[in-house]
Amino acid sequence: MVLGKGLRLPSITSTRLVLLFSLALVLLYNFATWRALGHLISLQGLHKLAFFASFGLFLWAAITLLLTLVSFRWTLKPVLSLVALTSAAAAYFMNQYGITIDTVMVQNVFETNPGEASALFNFKLLGYLLVLGLLPVVLIWRTPVLYRPLFRGLLNKLLVIAACVLVIAVSVGAFYSTYAPIFREEDKLTHFINPTNYLYALGKYAKQSLGIKQHLVIQPIGQDAAMSAQASAREKKSLMILVVGETARADHFSLNGYARDTNPELARLDILNFTQVHSCGTSTAVSVPCMFSMFPREDYSDKKGKTYEGLLDVLQRAGVQVLWLDNNSDCKGTCLRVPNRDIPKTQPSPFCDGKNCLDEALLVDLQQYIDRLGDNAIIVLHADGSHGPEYYDRYPKSLERFTPICHTNQLGSCSSEELVNVYDNTILYTDHFLARVIELLKHNQERFDTSMLYVSDHGESLGENGLYLHAAPYALAPQAQTHVPMLMWFGQQALSDLGIQRDCLQGKSGEPDLSHDNLFHSVLGLFEVRTSLYQPRLDIFHSCRPNMTAAH
Repeated sequence: MVLGKGLRLPSITSTRLVLLFSLALVLLYNFATWRALGHLISLQGLHKLAFFASFGLFLWAAITLLLTLVSFRWTLKPVLSLVALTSAAAAYFMNQYGITIDTVMVQNVFETNPGEASALFNFKLLGYLLVLGLLPVVLIWRTPVLYRPLFRGLLNKLLVIAACVLVIAVSVGAFYSTYAPIFREEDKLTHFINPTNYLYALGKYAKQSLGIKQHLVIQPIGQDAAMSAQASAREKKSLMILVVGETARADHFSLNGYARDTNPELARLDILNFTQVHSCGTSTAVSVPCMFSMFPREDYSDKKGKTYEGLLDVLQRAGVQVLWLDNNSDCKGTCLRVPNRDIPKTQPSPFCDGKNCLDEALLVDLQQYIDRLGDNAIIVLHADGSHGPEYYDRYPKSLERFTPICHTNQLGSCSSEELVNVYDNTILYTDHFLARVIELLKHNQERFDTSMLYVSDHGESLGENGLYLHAAPYALAPQAQTHVPMLMWFGQQALSDLGIQRDCLQGKSGEPDLSHDNLFHSVLGLFEVRTSLYQPRLDIFHSCRPNMTAAH
């Protein structure tokens, strides 16, 4: 190695470069994989060390095999450079937040907005990108690579691939009884392995997206939807504000028994609180379209979410006026066929700073819209809520009650106390925001039968077992990511006008099987929309309306 006009390294063959780069991936980019592996196996002593050596050889051979397939003169360096940069970013997020990378996580990446993406950037991420990304790229491009003639090169690649297959077979065969249960449930380990986790997820996401785009015909649903005669004849119309929360976990609501008083304002209001509600997904990209879909979680898919109409389409078809206001990333396709608008971050407002808006910005000028309403209406407020990792930007300083706080997006560098404090301040602000929503509805309850329904899209991990943020695979996600708060408020006479018995509804507050699956049918039922899609068993209100005709 000499220093002159630039860094010059000794020449090596393409095979040796692939072997060295693969080894670096195994040793430097897969700390999360090794950590997960340590939790999955029960071997002890020398047997454990031997298995780890076996797994290292297995991983080295598998990555070498993949990269050998692209080790040609015009592809090798560009591919290795791209893998180095992407793997550095993947390593950072897995190490820092304890996440895994699957198709849903890739979908989140592609559907995030610049504001959300910038919130994740920090100097530690920059360090990963420089040391594990840019530095290897420089070394790769400054290293002269020797390529064999075409036929000799192909023969060499075949021999390398055969050797890799042999190493994989020997490594797995020696510990088959240990490997088998690990890979039988792929979520336990394969979503950690860098770079195969994101390469597989990217391929699967691309295939799904291409399939959806090729068949992107929106299927209408509920074409028979119509308001019931009773609802149509009712002089006093219904006005619902449906607040879609963000990243709120139920166990941090004092309404649900949390030791801290995070719901002081709601506790003084006439709230119906539901304590055992579960989400459809662990990320906004899944949960939001799913909760507005006619499909239950077990039958929902991203393709169905993008190719079928949803709840808002059916309500609009039945004559309900619909408006979606967004202070989050976007509505994930849910609001595309109804009136909708985003809250501009740069608007002159006491709630916006040019980069973010507090959720109270959703209420600015909303009264003027309500004044123009002449029929049944639903207003959906997509809140920013407790969106991480910059929790400290989600609430005004006047509500920073719990201190000291975590004032960085590098969550692993904060103490558990600081992280919980800053998160609880976001819940405290959600409490205040919902109280403001109810205040607005109270102002309109003489003219409308008013109601508010709040439910979060998913929960959040706060460092438990080394896991932060959300979007864990649903089957393995902790309760913190799937157990969400849901509550309702009704204006004076609204329940009696709608024929709903409050005591009956209150009795459902602790039912264990409530979920996002109930939203579609409950809102249809509340507005008394008749359609063959409606399923009374999933309508929370249905059994509490004894005088209402059951025909739908």
